Amino acid sequence: MVLANYEPKAVLAHFEAISQIPRGSGNEKAVSDFIAAWAKNLGLKTVQDDWNNLIIYKPATPGNEAKTTVMLQAHLDMVCEKNAGVEFDFLNDPLDLYVDGDLIRARGTTLGGDNGIGVALAMAVLEATGISHPAIEVVLTVDEEAGMTGAKNIDASLLSAGKMINLDSGHENYFTMGCASGTTAEFFLPASWETATAQGYKLNVKGLKGGHSGIDITDDRGNAIRIMAQVLSNLKEAGVKIASIQGGMKVNAIPREAEAVITLDAAPDAILEKYRETLKQQFRAGDPGIQLTWEKATPEKTMSATNTNNLISSLLLLPLGVISMSLEIEGLPNASSNIGVIETRPDGVMVYIMPRGAAGLYNAQTEAVIKAVAGFVGANVSFSSRSPAWPYNPDSPMLKVAIEAYKNVFNRDPQVTATHGGLECGIFVDMLPGLDAIAFGPDTHDVHTPDESMSISSVGRVWVWLQKLLGEL
Repeated sequence: MVLANYEPKAVLAHFEAISQIPRGSGNEKAVSDFIAAWAKNLGLKTVQDDWNNLIIYKPATPGNEAKTTVMLQAHLDMVCEKNAGVEFDFLNDPLDLYVDGDLIRARGTTLGGDNGIGVALAMAVLEATGISHPAIEVVLTVDEEAGMTGAKNIDASLLSAGKMINLDSGHENYFTMGCASGTTAEFFLPASWETATAQGYKLNVKGLKGGHSGIDITDDRGNAIRIMAQVLSNLKEAGVKIASIQGGMKVNAIPREAEAVITLDAAPDAILEKYRETLKQQFRAGDPGIQLTWEKATPEKTMSATNTNNLISSLLLLPLGVISMSLEIEGLPNASSNIGVIETRPDGVMVYIMPRGAAGLYNAQTEAVIKAVAGFVGANVSFSSRSPAWPYNPDSPMLKVAIEAYKNVFNRDPQVTATHGGLECGIFVDMLPGLDAIAFGPDTHDVHTPDESMSISSVGRVWVWLQKLLGEL
């Protein structure tokens, strides 16, 4: 066991155990079964629904029976990203954890600290015998990263909590009191194909940081799909036609790599060399590892010139990045959009986009822009996986208790904020009228990328703090 000698063992042992079980979005049954069996072995009432969501009930400790029930909530799934060239099967392989100073990492892949550490903290509370707490309902959901369908399909009649602690927030000193709404847009551009007659080339954009499309959207990180569109736009005068294009892995992750196979009437070297220098200059601070490479290829078919131009125009016009910023919370976007995935299909090209907004009206505005682009180029667009916002609530009664408890433990004030990421709090607050919610968690970095890491010492401090808070609620 890699983490056996690190504290807090009560938490890290559970994190390492679930890291041995593949749990990408849509593949959570094995980890759900594992935790359900573990909880039942502790003698705890456990409900596992048809979606593989779990609700685990722990009675109040003596003297706390009359207090309001508290929900501890986290999600079972993780974003599955790996570095190019890394051989790893997310459906079957356990994560290869290692310790780097104070940080836990996984070799070549995402770590799954988002939100495996929330699951591990909840399991540690369920197992603990020496802490004071009200009645607890641990709610572990599936598919949070791909659409929050698990939370959306929880049977609300199984829940009685009036307070909620979400453990899916990755900054130790921050209390999150609001989150963005999110939507998945599927933008499909039909295409016709013709025999390739010109010289073929394969272009690659790579070396980007990527990141979480809500949390990292303000960091000027390059989006490989948009950059590829800019590269292709610079090749229009050379008669570019697209044979295939692909990039990104998850709609809610900023894409780190993109590839296009094209044909050209003229050699691209001079144009691409010049644009490569432009990209290095543009991203020298936000994404200095950016690479643009090309080599000859032999595609058999390409899109028509019209289809090629329409696709390039779409990728340049679709909303991307921060659209507006909050005037209430410094550094927080009100609205953004991420072009997350592009893939070539036999009948055209599919683009997956994720708009986010501090309220539903922001998403509606971004969706209107996407519809307008679709109408301009003859694409089809649909919207799904809508999740509600969690309105920023600085006046929460539980927040006041949490601030005082935090100050008593750490002798400093926490920061109160909201996130542009999506949290399941919005769904549960909407589902359970009057639910008072707060979100926090230990320090994690570069989530949704293979550079993801988690601070061991921060896990320890949050574990101490969580026990204190439960005793005060």
